[in-house]
Amino acid sequence: MPPSPLPFLPDDLIAEVLSFLDVKSILQFKCVCKFWNTLFSDPTFVKLHLKKSAKRNTHFLLITQHVTDIPGVSSNGSDDRYVRDYGVIPYSVSTLLDNPSFTLSVDEKYLVQSKGCSNIVGSCNGLICLVGRSVTSQYYEYSFRLWNPATRTTSPKLGFLHLFHSSSVFPSSYDGYYNFLFSYDNSTDTYKVVASRYNRREQRSDVRILSMGDNIWRDIQSFPVVPLHFGAGSEISVNNCGVYFKSSINWLAIENKLWYHRMDIKNITVKQFVIVSLDLGTETYRLYLPPSGFDQVPPYEPNVGVLGECLSFSYCYNQTHLIIWQMKKFGVQDSWIQFLKISYHNLQINYQYSDGYMYIFNIVPLFLSKDGEALILHCNQELSQDIIYNWRNNRVERTNITARKRITDDRTSDDALCAAENYFESLVSVF
Repeated sequence: MPPSPLPFLPDDLIAEVLSFLDVKSILQFKCVCKFWNTLFSDPTFVKLHLKKSAKRNTHFLLITQHVTDIPGVSSNGSDDRYVRDYGVIPYSVSTLLDNPSFTLSVDEKYLVQSKGCSNIVGSCNGLICLVGRSVTSQYYEYSFRLWNPATRTTSPKLGFLHLFHSSSVFPSSYDGYYNFLFSYDNSTDTYKVVASRYNRREQRSDVRILSMGDNIWRDIQSFPVVPLHFGAGSEISVNNCGVYFKSSINWLAIENKLWYHRMDIKNITVKQFVIVSLDLGTETYRLYLPPSGFDQVPPYEPNVGVLGECLSFSYCYNQTHLIIWQMKKFGVQDSWIQFLKISYHNLQINYQYSDGYMYIFNIVPLFLSKDGEALILHCNQELSQDIIYNWRNNRVERTNITARKRITDDRTSDDALCAAENYFESLVSVF
């Protein structure tokens, strides 16, 4: 009796089945046959796999900092210096919830400096954008690299940008430094870097966009309302310096204010608060109002973020609670709903006062667990820990993460914190 013919599976069914695999398995299976090798690089398959990967076990970015002291020859230490490096490690949310206390050995492949860069810009669709900076007598030079940790690929340096000094030595903080954000425009299937700064000397904002596909910077319209902190004169990322969400970047702004200071609250009204949203497809701005339930100016600045696949707005209420709102339909003003109202007592936070002046305090929601019941937050009173709060049963835990470079010495100090950056593995190319 002749053997039965092998069953025939159509190519689209094969692609559907293989799209459920993790990236590591796909890379191993590229050598199975020529068809699979070609399939795994096909843009249609990459997008199919991306959709499946985004729904699986989600990750966040664990950011480690490593500071090495380098003593000088001066007896008073005036010529001492230090070298700072960052590590970027994708980490499973479910693993963090199961074990919030652990020690991590940071391999060199996760270090930013090993890729010729100095800091992290952001993450999108499995790609991490890094920035490098060098200084000459005439300008700062910035460059960018895309890194896919899952495929272990890194792009060449892209998007060289010069910021010329206003004097013969260094630029004044009044001229402003660039703040960078990484994003994806799904209308054109293009990854973009948005560079923005505020020139206090000339009282104007500059906004530029780099499209990774053509590697060209373009100037776009200035902010209709300048976001908070753009007068900082610093490249260090702080809260509310922009958040990517659904082909847009969103900033918190207060009309006629660059800073949020407790002593100046009496001069601010609720009506001055606005969310500035840059549509990456049209490269134009929209203005959204905070929730209607936001009816009093809080002692510390609110926060705009992304939580549970929604734009979020959170703030301190009555100096006793954290209130979190979600915009359920992005861009629809009436879709704001109150998600949580959490007592600081339940979070086991010591909300301090001193001589009538409240301790500088801020608490920021970072991300939610997959089932939406566990909320991870960061409080600036607890610099080395994050808070895990299960709002179903009011259970609170603190993370205790120890990170050390795999190759290190006693001169290096290390710390690690969770970042509000969702991450999932992908096959998206860095080239």
